[in-house]
Amino acid sequence: MPIVEVITPESNLDRIVADINAASWDEANEMCAYDVDGLLAYLRLEDTVFIVCRDEDEAGTFLGMASGRLQLKPYGQERWFYCDEVDVCVDQRRKGAGAAMMRKLLSIAYEHDCEELWLGTEIDNVAANGLYRALHPDDVMQFVGFTFEMKD
Repeated sequence: MPIVEVITPESNLDRIVADINAASWDEANEMCAYDVDGLLAYLRLEDTVFIVCRDEDEAGTFLGMASGRLQLKPYGQERWFYCDEVDVCVDQRRKGAGAAMMRKLLSIAYEHDCEELWLGTEIDNVAANGLYRALHPDDVMQFVGFTFEMKD
């Protein structure tokens, strides 16, 4: 059974960064190299959540990671959780890591009195869509996303 850990600035960030950078990712993950300073800066932001998932084996094999933010709407003091990433290593899929991380994120959202957890994925990401549908979401939307890259 996968073990999910909430990462804090006091966690062993050297090990976590090394595990992330050594993991096998596919093109869908669009993974950039992690560094301790960058992860620490993220963890120090207010209301950030970063979790890692490991196998329960003796080595604690790295299975994946997820991140998001606890947010407050600008009206009515309504809290919600924005899930930014749920990434499972290519060679570690189908071991329950994605579901375990999603259950942990849902639990964190519930503990913080969030009205909802929101996440998005590409329509053609079959694995992610299957995972999220298996968790019985209240709503499945199709939408168009736009990206505006800020270049120097």
